[in-house]
Parts: sequence; structure tokens; C-alpha cells
Amino acid sequence: METPTSQNSPETHDAHNAQDAQDAHDALPKDLPKISKTRLTVVGIVIVVLFVGLFLAGYIPRTIRMKELDQQAEEVADQPQIVDVAPPKPSETQVNLTIPGDVYAWQQTAIFARVNGYLKSWTYDIGSHVEVGQVLAQIDAPDTDAQLNHARAALEQAKANVVKDEADLALAQATYKRYHGLLPTGGVTQQDLDQRQSDVNQTQAVKSADDAAVKSAQATVEQLEAQQSFETIVAPFSGTITARNYDVGALISATKTAAGQELFRIAETDKLRVFAKVPQPYVTFLKPHEAVSFEVGNYPGRRFTTYLDRTAGALDQSSRTLLTQLDYDNHDNDLWAGMYGKVHFDMRRDKPVLTVPTSALMFEAAGLQLAVVEGNTVHFRQVAVGRDFGTEVEVLTGVSGGEQVVTNPSAQLTDGAIVQIAAQNEAPGSGPKVADSVPTTAPSPNDAPPRLAQTDPPSDPPPSGGAGK
Repeated sequence: METPTSQNSPETHDAHNAQDAQDAHDALPKDLPKISKTRLTVVGIVIVVLFVGLFLAGYIPRTIRMKELDQQAEEVADQPQIVDVAPPKPSETQVNLTIPGDVYAWQQTAIFARVNGYLKSWTYDIGSHVEVGQVLAQIDAPDTDAQLNHARAALEQAKANVVKDEADLALAQATYKRYHGLLPTGGVTQQDLDQRQSDVNQTQAVKSADDAAVKSAQATVEQLEAQQSFETIVAPFSGTITARNYDVGALISATKTAAGQELFRIAETDKLRVFAKVPQPYVTFLKPHEAVSFEVGNYPGRRFTTYLDRTAGALDQSSRTLLTQLDYDNHDNDLWAGMYGKVHFDMRRDKPVLTVPTSALMFEAAGLQLAVVEGNTVHFRQVAVGRDFGTEVEVLTGVSGGEQVVTNPSAQLTDGAIVQIAAQNEAPGSGPKVADSVPTTAPSPNDAPPRLAQTDPPSDPPPSGGAGK
């Protein structure tokens, strides 16, 4: 009898029933209501009408606004542009310039050794005032001393050789004379006489060589004596010792010539030089030997009077400045070499220069230009500018002083355009006219002030510049 299969087991039957129930639950219902086409059409029409309404609500006002703006633009284009104008103003004839200044000694130098040895002694320390020729230090150089003694001995030996040569030459000459007297008698032959002549010539040559040796030995002695004199260090000029770098016993070498390796440094401070670099726009205002005030932070409120002595004569190509030298008589030792301060130039220009607002300048392809209103018409003028003061700038050429310059030119402003002057500055004649005092072209070389002399100051220099308040 066969065993029943697993397909007919109760568990399998229950699983099939559960699966059928789940499938019946997941199946879509067959009796759902259908959507009508009329309803779909109505919904679509409503959506389209809504979008059209929103589009028209934004487009129509914008179109109207654009038409209004175009109409306003056409009206504005037909009207002249309103501009602000102002006449050029003459600058002041007094020019004040304050620039940095450095104080230097009238002359200063580093003193190095010329011989090798050891520092034997020094006489003056830093801050000491010395006169020209005073002994500053002594160097012990035994090698140089020994070489000098050897050279002197060689000189004496060379002189002794010359004395011997003179005696030998005298003997040779006397022998030659005797032989020459015996030749007619036949006491000597011609060969003997020629031999005595040769002895004279050789002795003369030896004496000449020894004479040269004496001169050579003498030169060597003089050289070593000069070198020995450098063992004594003396002041080259009167001044103040500003540096002493060695103590007694220190090894001194003649090859130590780098900065900081000098024995002493001396400076003449009874008179000082103040150097200042004047910018190019101010160099033509400088006057030879004019008084210039100088101040340092060590003396608040106090100004020292210096005098313009000379200039470099040419501008520095990198900074476009002119190096100037101011002299100060420091007999009271108020100032110190190496100080830093401010130089105050009080200059006076011969002719005033016109200034205009910086905003009036137009940077065109042809260069800097100004817009000038003549009647109601704008005309562009090419100009050359000088110093820039920030809000104002000097105009060297292009205007004469009676023009009405547009202070606010716009990018749309063109040459020949019709404009309207703003109400607050309609009076074109209110500004000062300086057409007779201001040139419209650059000054000629003949009108320029003379440059400062490049040579020594005149024989009657200005009075010494004492300190002043």
C-alpha cells in the first residue's frame, strides 16, 4: 500500500488557502467609478486660464512701465545735461614743504692700521676731542723694526762696496797711466796697455752697479721707515673720537679694512651737514644760500636755522628727487651727527598757478582734459597738471583763469554738447580772473630760476645759523 505524498498534507492545504486569501486582498476592485471626460476638460481649462491670468498680471504692468521709462528717457535726451561748474582758483605764492632730513658730520673717517703688530697703547677714547696731528695710539711691530734694521745694514754694506770700488778704480786708472807712459819706450807692449784699460772699464762697471745697489738699499730703508711711522696713529683732522675698537695687546692687521674693524673713527662735528631730498615739483623754487629751518624730536618746538649750500645738480632717476645739502654751525654742540629730523622749506613762487578740483579731470586717450563751458556749449581742453593735493590739482597749461570748468563730467559728456549750468553756480563771472598773472603755457628756460652752484660756496657765506625758536 502506497504512502500519501506531502502535497496532500493538512499543512500544505492551509498554506494554499492563506496565499489565495492574500491574492484576493491585493487584487484591484472591479467596480471603481469612471472619471468623466467633461470633468477633465473643465479642470484643464481652469488651469490654463489661471496661468494666462498670472502672466498678463505681470506682463501688462511691466510693459506699461517700460513705455513710461522710454518716454522719460526721450524727454531727458531732448533736454540739456545739468552740470556743476567752477572757475580755476589761483594757488598761493607761498609754498611750504616739510620733508625728512639726516644729519651728518662735516667730515668723518675710519682710521685703519698700515702695519701688522700689537696695540701697544691708546691715548684717547670715544667722546674725546682731538686736534690734528695728535697721537691716538702706538702699535708694536717688531717685524717691521727688524726689517728696517736689516735694510739699514744692507745700505751700509752697499756704501762700503762703493768706497772699495772707488779705491780700485783709482788704482786701475793710475796703472793705466803708467803703462801708457811706458809704451813709447817699449817697456810695455800694446797688449799690456789694453789689459790695463780693460781693468779700468771693469772697475768702473762694478762701481756703477754698487752705486745702484746703494740707491736700492736707500729706497728700501725709506720704505720701511715710512712703514714704521705708521706704528704711530695720529688724528688726520680735528674732531671727536666716535669709535675705538681695540684694546692694548690686540693683534692688529693691515688687511683688516672691513666696516667695524677700524682702530678709530673720528668725526668733525663743529659744523654739520643736513641732507634732504626735495621732490621734483619743488626744485625750481629753491634759492641759493636761503635760510631753511630744521627740527628734531629732542627739542620740541625749537627750530634750528640752516642754510642751503648746494644741490646734487641732477634728480635721482628712481625717486625723482633732488639731493640738497644744508649747512649748520654746531658751535654749541646742540645737534649730533646721525640725528633724524624734519626740514621745513618756506618757498615763494614767482607766479601763481591755477588749481581745479581733481574730479574735473578726464582721463582720455589723448591725455588729461578739462571740460570748459562757453555759453551753453562744452569744449574739451588738453591740460598739463603739476602737484596733486588730493582734492585739488595744479593745472600748468590749458586754462587761463576765466573759464567755467565742469567739476562733475559724466561719461556721456561729449565735446560740443549743449549743457545747462546748475542753479547754485549759474553766475559765470563770480570767480577771480587771473589771466594776466598766470601763463597758459609752460615757462621757458629763461624764466626759470637759476640752479644752485655746483662748486664751493662764495667767499662771503651767509652768517652762521644759530639755533632759533
